[in-house]
Amino acid sequence: MIKQNGSWWKDDRIPGLIARKQVDGFLFGHGFEIPADFYPDFIEACGGSLPAIGESRPIRLLHENGGVYATYEARLEHWRIAVPSGKSSLEVRYDSNKELKQFLLSVFSSTYLEVKEWAARFVDQANRQNGTRVQNREYGPAGVYAAAAEAGQTQTGQTQTSQMPTGQAQAGAAGNTASGSRRIPPRGTAPDKGAVRSPFDTPDAYLPREDRAEYLYLYRTDTPFTYRLELRPLGGQEMRPSHFIIAETGAEYLVAPPQAEDGRSDEDSAALSPAEPAPPHIPDDEVRAAIAGVSAYIRQRGFSFPDGLVEHFYLSLKTRPFVILAGISGTGKTQLARLFAEALGAAPDNGQFTLIPVRPDWSDPADLIGYRDLSGVFKPGPLTLALKEASRPGNADKPYFIVLDEMNLARVEHYFSDVLSLMETRRRSIGRKDRTADPAGLAGLTGPADRGHSTDPQRLAHPLGEIVTQPLLPESMFDRREDREEYGNLYIPGNVYVIGTVNMDETTYPFSKKVLDRAGTIEFNHIDLMQLPQLYAEAEQEEEALLADRHLLGSDYLQLVDAMGDYAKLIERTAEELSEINGMLEEIQAHVGFRVRDAICFYLIYNERFKLMTRAEAFDAQLMQKILPRIQGSRYSVKRVLLDLLRHCLGSEASKAFDWRELEDSAEAVYSGRRSRESLAAARYPQSARKISYMLRRLDEDGFTSYWLS
Repeated sequence: MIKQNGSWWKDDRIPGLIARKQVDGFLFGHGFEIPADFYPDFIEACGGSLPAIGESRPIRLLHENGGVYATYEARLEHWRIAVPSGKSSLEVRYDSNKELKQFLLSVFSSTYLEVKEWAARFVDQANRQNGTRVQNREYGPAGVYAAAAEAGQTQTGQTQTSQMPTGQAQAGAAGNTASGSRRIPPRGTAPDKGAVRSPFDTPDAYLPREDRAEYLYLYRTDTPFTYRLELRPLGGQEMRPSHFIIAETGAEYLVAPPQAEDGRSDEDSAALSPAEPAPPHIPDDEVRAAIAGVSAYIRQRGFSFPDGLVEHFYLSLKTRPFVILAGISGTGKTQLARLFAEALGAAPDNGQFTLIPVRPDWSDPADLIGYRDLSGVFKPGPLTLALKEASRPGNADKPYFIVLDEMNLARVEHYFSDVLSLMETRRRSIGRKDRTADPAGLAGLTGPADRGHSTDPQRLAHPLGEIVTQPLLPESMFDRREDREEYGNLYIPGNVYVIGTVNMDETTYPFSKKVLDRAGTIEFNHIDLMQLPQLYAEAEQEEEALLADRHLLGSDYLQLVDAMGDYAKLIERTAEELSEINGMLEEIQAHVGFRVRDAICFYLIYNERFKLMTRAEAFDAQLMQKILPRIQGSRYSVKRVLLDLLRHCLGSEASKAFDWRELEDSAEAVYSGRRSRESLAAARYPQSARKISYMLRRLDEDGFTSYWLS
């Protein structure tokens, strides 16, 4: 059975189809309104229920292009539009999702331009007929294009139709004219006087004629409130070449390709034969033992690091794939990165570990990323080559480590700025490999134990798909076809981890807040020279490289809202404490933003999931990593802020530890004497307390302090 309402259409013979929506102007600025007779189709797709009037639900829109599913966030909102009659409007809205709106505009540019041109002609026609001039109106999605009071019109469907340009006036509310154009008045009624709303602000306000129509198809998935999109732009060029179009009685719809005997398409079946078995998944309750094995692997190679450092390094990489290892020369920073990677099966021999020495003369990204020579040939840099290898389809489950050795010999903001910016564009997509393993395309969006339970922790531990960024090398930058095919649209995949090693001395540059906000910084300057290599008995089993899938190191959360369902109390407690600390930092303009807050929350969530350390130890590590590196200066206000932070770190010991009034003149009692050592050791956050005492000492002795002074 075929049903239709305005721009909406459905044929029950098409498996999984919720509805087809003809593209109108409203789609580019807000979303689309669902007719009431299509509610049952959405109820079925949403697991039996829709949001009640006045409520909304987050939804996900999935679109495949080039074998990769892009995921877009939106909301299914049920608006109350009339009281007391109870009239309502069910709408899919994505007003603030600029990425999705730009994508739809680029695909459906024909409809966008036609609606825009029609709006301009409509206003001009009204001006000529009424002898008035409506000025300073925008014809795009930005706002209103005319005012009825100024144009001398009413907003009824009949009056508006009479004001339409020639060839459209006879179209009526839903009919076809000789040219085929259709104008459908906004649903509902409006006063005689008021604004004539833009077709970009009103559902179905104007629809192009049939031969220029463009369509958006919505399909059900196995996950409630998650829909798969298929797009039909002008000219019939499907966005998915594996499907084809059939026309029957004037209605066009998509039909899936032939299926193999096992129910999968031939293309999917061919892709189900991997060259090597996928590495195993390590559940949350086994991660602690796995990281302990990594620590043992490093010790057995003759290197010793402070207790908890490997766990801290792991959580930092899990939180954000960019970590800076800082310390004096010879403390083993590069060795820690190399051995950690080696313990996870990544080595120079297999191409999964790349060491890039940074040169002092690097002033732009060319030496790192690559450049075009005088003949137009692209010369790739070492980072591009490493990303190219990590992006190959068969390498998605392998970790790739890129170490920038002595990365602050040159200014990081100059040669690394492009990569830093791209890291902020990370989003999750569903790759072909995952789709073929699950032909429905969505099995991993829910936990194996409870498909459809959106807050199942196993869903977060098994996120389907990879994290990708916007292109590092857009195709437009290449002159040669060979270079476009080889490096065009190369992005930073989710299996790449960048580690920088730095020495803070007179030969290097300091870090800006832009870098510190985007990186996890680990400093280990406290050296115990009595940590000697140990000899192990021959009978002791030697630790082997740990093989695990992408989820051991891959980020499970990209936005804080992703974790609110399961860890709301932990997030609220952390945000409250950070808000208190931020109040102290504001005095010297060193306070943090949402990016730092989210990173700290993610770190604490992963720590709670994997039980690697106590909550206090984890927050202490984050104070050292995200807060204290921002503090430097010579003013008295810096000292006051450091004392406030020290009081916070001491916790219950603060009131009896020191005479705080005397410390404002001289902080010597904080960093010298037995009382100081005992108080700092008993602090709630001992690492941060010791570091603050060191910073106060440098401020007293040198008149200037910084986290980085060694």
